[in-house]
Amino acid sequence: MLSRLFNKLDILLIKAFVGPFFATFFVTLFVLVLQFMWLYIDDFVGKGLDTFTVMRMLLYVAATTVPLALPLAVLLSSIMTLGNLGETYELVAIKSAGISLLRFLRPLFIVTIGITLIAFYFNNSILPLANLKMNTLKYDIIVSKPAFAIKEGVFYDKIEGFVIKIGKKERDDSTIRNVVIYEQNNGGNQDNMIIADSGTMVVSPDKQSLVFTLKNGSRYQEKGDRSVNSGTDLIRMAFKTYKKVMDLSSFRMNKTDDSTFKSNFQMLSINKLGHAIDSMKKSNESYAQQMERTISSALRFPPWMDTTGWADIEKAPKPSKYLMSIDSARDSLRKDWTVALKAQDSTDRAHDSIQKKQDSIRKAQEALAKAKANAAGGHPTPPPTASPNNAGARVPKTAPDPQFYDLLPDSIRTQVLDRAIGAIAVAKNGIIQPSAFYDAEKHQLLMHEEAWHEKITMAVACLVMFVIGAPLGSIIRKGGIGMPLVFAVIFFVIFFLLNNFGKKFVGQEVMTPLAGMWMPTYVLTPIGLFLVYKALNDSQLFNKEFYFRLTKKIRPLFASRRRQAPQKT
Repeated sequence: MLSRLFNKLDILLIKAFVGPFFATFFVTLFVLVLQFMWLYIDDFVGKGLDTFTVMRMLLYVAATTVPLALPLAVLLSSIMTLGNLGETYELVAIKSAGISLLRFLRPLFIVTIGITLIAFYFNNSILPLANLKMNTLKYDIIVSKPAFAIKEGVFYDKIEGFVIKIGKKERDDSTIRNVVIYEQNNGGNQDNMIIADSGTMVVSPDKQSLVFTLKNGSRYQEKGDRSVNSGTDLIRMAFKTYKKVMDLSSFRMNKTDDSTFKSNFQMLSINKLGHAIDSMKKSNESYAQQMERTISSALRFPPWMDTTGWADIEKAPKPSKYLMSIDSARDSLRKDWTVALKAQDSTDRAHDSIQKKQDSIRKAQEALAKAKANAAGGHPTPPPTASPNNAGARVPKTAPDPQFYDLLPDSIRTQVLDRAIGAIAVAKNGIIQPSAFYDAEKHQLLMHEEAWHEKITMAVACLVMFVIGAPLGSIIRKGGIGMPLVFAVIFFVIFFLLNNFGKKFVGQEVMTPLAGMWMPTYVLTPIGLFLVYKALNDSQLFNKEFYFRLTKKIRPLFASRRRQAPQKT
């Protein structure tokens, strides 16, 4: 009997959940499609798109917004379902029958797991194809020319090779008057011109040509080489009827092959993304090895950079015929250090002497100012104080140890420095191109890893939204659209912002793709578990009466403290 009762409750709960889910899903889908059209409305309007192309575009856009619409639909529908049951006290009756909240939510949890699996399948299999079709069609629409439209009194130059001006168009939009047509040659010069009093302008049935039938006009043509001083010939031909055909094939929207965008990370499934990530990692390793080989071949000193190589130089009395002995270099440095130390001591003594004289002058000025102030009966004005001189770089207290530069004799020091600068320049020029390839490949690697994680996180988001929405609905106990919509929008905005922040942080290499793309999950999941805990304990978290009673209890405490406080005179 209990199992039959539970089965009926499960079916009742699922039916109460499915209706709001589909309603909120399609409403969210509609809003997201409107947002896309609002962004690209300037690129679509005026292109003469047919109804089939527009419907295809809307279908592809709707498919690409499904991963974002599913979590919001799960969140809002779960809040509405549990809120309606709580508002009509059905949830109280179920709990009084001994059925726990977790057992009651089990069928919805199973349904949400199914939605999560469907979302993952959609993200992995259907979404890449939808992104490919949408981006290809969007590119074709954006690069296509605006629809053919010639206005009165305006020069129209969208038809290649011609500039057209029409003085007046009749209501039938076909009869035209005061027509001027300039024809451009290959060099861009307007050598030919047609002027007519009237005529007709008709687009061919296949929309591939524009046919002008002109009446009572003239055609002017200039022939000859303008660069030659012999001049050119002007030919004038009058006509009663003249037919001119112009090609309109450039206004037709061309169809780009899908393979143009096929390699983009948004058009790949999880398996293809994994293969692409592995190949990119190998490419980056090859670029790093190439840069290491270039630096090793250009710079010969890396073997001497460890402590062992310098220790050999210090042990040897004269390690090379091109280098001074380390003792000679040390003696030379000590002599320079002694001279500098003596100069610094003399400078310090002179500075101290000047400071003492300045102190005595200042004291005398203070005494004089005090005497004048006493005579005048006022306050003495302090004399200006001299700012101390800024001391330069101090000579160290001990003689410095010789470096490699100090072992070079003066005769070859310039030559060694020039060769070192040249070697560094060669190494730098050798790693510029591999370094650029490495940076570009690294950025693409991050984008591919981000897309790989996003296919999973957007599916798991449905489960996270249910963990938040179900206990939240049982706590607020409000059905309908008002209160559930407010909480759903708040949590969805938090999810959306965290998801976008994660993408930004991954693109700027602030966070790894694993940490950045899973940030909404590990931030919102503890909130959902906290709400589950509150719902299991019948929390008054969002009950206005609870906070009103709590304020009523706290208010006497503040009043008693105010009475006990000492009165300020």
